[in-house]
Amino acid sequence: MANFFEYLLETGISLAVLYLFFWLALRKDTHFQLNRAILLASVIVSMMVPLIHVSVFQKSPVLDYLPSLTLDFQNPYAYHSPGMTATVNDPGSISLNYLKIIVIIYLTGMAIVLSRLIYQAIFLHAISRLSKKTEYDGYTIVRMSNDMTPFSYFKRIFIPSRVLDEGSFDYIIDHEKFHLSQGHFIDLFIVEAVALLQWFNPVIWLYEKSIKEMHEYLADEAVLNSGRSKGNYQAHLVNQALGGPVFILTSQFNQSLIKKRIMMMKKMKTSQLTKFKALLILPLIAGLLLAFANQQRSVSETQNPEITITGNISDGSSGDALQGGVIMIKGTTEGTITDKNGNYSIIVSDNSHVLVFSHTGYRTQEIPIESNTMINVQLEKEILELDFSEAGRSDAGVEQKVNKGQSADPAGANEKMYVVTEEMPSYPGGTEALGQFLKANLQYPADARLKGIQGKVMVNFVVNAGGNITDARVMRGVSNDLDTEALRLVNSMKGWKPASHNGVPLSMGVTMPIEFKLK
Repeated sequence: MANFFEYLLETGISLAVLYLFFWLALRKDTHFQLNRAILLASVIVSMMVPLIHVSVFQKSPVLDYLPSLTLDFQNPYAYHSPGMTATVNDPGSISLNYLKIIVIIYLTGMAIVLSRLIYQAIFLHAISRLSKKTEYDGYTIVRMSNDMTPFSYFKRIFIPSRVLDEGSFDYIIDHEKFHLSQGHFIDLFIVEAVALLQWFNPVIWLYEKSIKEMHEYLADEAVLNSGRSKGNYQAHLVNQALGGPVFILTSQFNQSLIKKRIMMMKKMKTSQLTKFKALLILPLIAGLLLAFANQQRSVSETQNPEITITGNISDGSSGDALQGGVIMIKGTTEGTITDKNGNYSIIVSDNSHVLVFSHTGYRTQEIPIESNTMINVQLEKEILELDFSEAGRSDAGVEQKVNKGQSADPAGANEKMYVVTEEMPSYPGGTEALGQFLKANLQYPADARLKGIQGKVMVNFVVNAGGNITDARVMRGVSNDLDTEALRLVNSMKGWKPASHNGVPLSMGVTMPIEFKLK
């Protein structure tokens, strides 16, 4: 919508500049047909100029990619995790509220103008239907019962019934026939269509007024060129009692124009050489094209303007900045990395893209850009979860899976832990052997058995670089007896093979369910 309002602004500027040229250079000339063409062309060109983007300078590929780094690799860990926390800060949210208000005002104005046009069309149709009609020289003459000003559109000429004398009737018919034969109503339809978009711009209403004046001058000129007496015609204009409502989509005798029309009839014809003044509009149009040209993008890029997204990546637990975090545009190989303060900046072609945020040892997150220009992300450390349920089993035994909801930093853990590693921590003999160990060594508390207490205790612990179990704690308990037994069982495990990366053993968090079930 912001681009649309930018288009309206540029269109309004073009309308104003070209109308100012007409007013200063051509308004007083008697080249009415040329002036009509200039005015109509100015309206049409003004609507087109903002849509034509000229690439003035060749885009520099070096400068274009300086703000971001293109990384030629795919991120194998990209997936969306609902457990992530991300802070999206859109500094334009306040201005968006103002934009909504402006949109409402603009659409309300359009609705009013459109309603007026619809009303006029219905009113004209009603007059035509209720009035007496006769055929005259290929046109339909509509005799109106009220005292409205004579007007015409399409093949119909509307004349008030009070016009009884034959002389006035002939003058009016001749005048309106020339309006119709020269297609003046088409000009007014075009101007009204533009006015529907530019209703707030007073210049478009000046165009309408000036074009209607040109129509009257042209019709007067045609009547006099047909052999009518200039003196009688001018006397008829002065004596004609005119009034009533003015209709936008019709050409008509207008009392406010009578003085100007008579003055134009008396005015000496402008020299033919003055027509060349109209050529001065060409450099004006060229100047407008350059003024609205996109000097840094090609036409195709203008249709998808570049957007700069900035933000920060930090640790979700400590809030510390994460240096070396990777930000990728999903589905491409384009991306950037964070600096020592966790900050980044990346340029995207449009707001339909999705950014993928990742860092070694943290769960990856995907965030749609949409209307955001600043996206701050807090990544949570990853953790290994062992699943002993039927859903987690395969032909090879119990599988390991990535946990989407638990923290990888148990309370009391002092060592730096990693997650995205070459080798995950493992129990001797694999998870199937681990399941057998738990089944063989679990001691169901007698008190809990008598009370019928059962359930699944979730225990979190760290397999340190030496393969030992440390920092075991209950993440989700059932009862004190069951929780105590689950911790005892976990702490009794020996001989774990630690996680490793590049051959170096590392500490890593593990979450494991211990299920107590009565048979």
